[in-house]
Amino acid sequence: MEDVTAAKRLEDLARGFGLAVSLEHVPLGGDIDLNRPNLIVICGPKLSPVMAELYESDPVFEWIKDGAWTLKDRRTGQSYRSGEDSDPPRPVDYAYLGRLARPDGDGSVLVFTGIHPQGTLGVVDLLTSEIATLWGQVGDHRFSTVVAVEYDPATGEPVRAELASPLYRHEDT
Repeated sequence: MEDVTAAKRLEDLARGFGLAVSLEHVPLGGDIDLNRPNLIVICGPKLSPVMAELYESDPVFEWIKDGAWTLKDRRTGQSYRSGEDSDPPRPVDYAYLGRLARPDGDGSVLVFTGIHPQGTLGVVDLLTSEIATLWGQVGDHRFSTVVAVEYDPATGEPVRAELASPLYRHEDT
């Protein structure tokens, strides 16, 4: 449910900028055509082999499945694991946000997903409040970062979302 909510909020943000939007759902099996212009995909490596392969192309971050999903920064060695997977659980999640090269090499695709759905909502919250700042740092370049999301455990709604890692421009890595 949180991914649907995130998509709707992202749609509202795009329409606020006067952009035309069409929504698609990731089909069962996760087969997504990434070789399209102006594409944003909200999907993790677990649900789509296509997305898993795209995430593997990131020169900085990797998704690791070791009991629970973890994001790891290859440059610093820092790992990001959801508070939901801690004992005791904590209301914090982490999410990946990046613009990666399309498989056909003819453009890029903006992708994001939380380790858990609350992280996905947090990325949309961050984009909504900080889009100008993020654009000022990355423009139309390829990049990736990890977003930390504190959320209300009763509702799953973000309370705070901020960058947890450096914002890496890929030509700089």
